[in-house]
Amino acid sequence: MAVKKSTVKNFYRALAASAYVAGATAAATALGGPAAGAAAAASATAQVASPLGIAAVELAAEAGTEYAVGSEKMASGGIVTEPTFAMIGEAGPEMVVPLLPLAKPKRKRSKAERSSDKKMSRALEQANQELRKINGDLRKGITQADVMRRAHRIRKRL
Repeated sequence: MAVKKSTVKNFYRALAASAYVAGATAAATALGGPAAGAAAAASATAQVASPLGIAAVELAAEAGTEYAVGSEKMASGGIVTEPTFAMIGEAGPEMVVPLLPLAKPKRKRSKAERSSDKKMSRALEQANQELRKINGDLRKGITQADVMRRAHRIRKRL
């Protein structure tokens, strides 16, 4: 466990330091071009190497390591209700199964159903064209229910 913890901590040290340098470089490059980016990279590298920078990187590495290595062990089971960093398989084979059933795949619509959809679409277009004004408003005394009734009658004729 100690070897794993030191490996994880080294990873987080490198990640924190390189993220700081990369961020400073990218920001300077965007604002001042390549020359400013190179200068910012050199400055950020010096800042990370300073005592304050080393302390900041160490704190970030410690926090990341505690989160990763101190994760919840699930050997005796448990219910997870939110995203959780967990250790799986630490005491032998384990099974991870979602409690909710997986979504059923959608049934493919038949050719007749797709054809009926197209006819209804055409019928709705025609009914709307007949019962609406040019600006799209319904004519006086007409409701959306009237449009649907007309569309169903037109679809029967198609």
